[in-house]
Amino acid sequence: SLGTVVTERLLDAVCILLITGGTFLLQMPVFVRFFSETGTKIPSLLHLLTSPWFYVSLFSVIGVGVLLYYLLRMLSFYEKVKGVVRSVWEGVMSLRQVDHIGLFVFYTVAIWVCYFLHFYLTFFCFDFTSSLSLQAGLVMFVGGTFAVIVPTPNGAGPWHFAVITMMMLYGVSDADASMFALIVHGIQTLLVIVLGVYGWLHAMWVNRNATRP
Repeated sequence: SLGTVVTERLLDAVCILLITGGTFLLQMPVFVRFFSETGTKIPSLLHLLTSPWFYVSLFSVIGVGVLLYYLLRMLSFYEKVKGVVRSVWEGVMSLRQVDHIGLFVFYTVAIWVCYFLHFYLTFFCFDFTSSLSLQAGLVMFVGGTFAVIVPTPNGAGPWHFAVITMMMLYGVSDADASMFALIVHGIQTLLVIVLGVYGWLHAMWVNRNATRP
């Protein structure tokens, strides 16, 4: 159901936030330097959060949201929206009915470990990245994970920028970092395509057998 899908995404968000927080604490100087070189100044962000205009804007957005809520209640599709919200809530609450919650958490963590290893193990395929530490891999993994939020095909562009920039902070040359990003992202994209085609063909085969008398 939609609620189950949303719940899975929420758990993914919690995992990546925990990974990001731990990585930031371990490699704070690298992140500060990255923000500085990309034009994102932490003092500016702190000034924004302490500015009264920020909170005026925030409460204005909340006010608009409340107004839209009451307007939606007056429209015909309010019940449809309400049904979607109820479905999402039921999906979130379905976590209480998981028989083996420990196994569920283990699989969730294991999936993210595999995500990371899928990226980090490629370091050992190149001489110029084989000496990079696990912490360096975490920094680039976090940066790349947030970069793919930008709506581009499989994160193409933003992912390359984040990985190349962070890799250069660890002493890798621009040319080598660019080559790494292009090759690794290309292989990962190819893997997604191959597995997607396999899944599509397998689903067709299963459905065909299911419809046979």
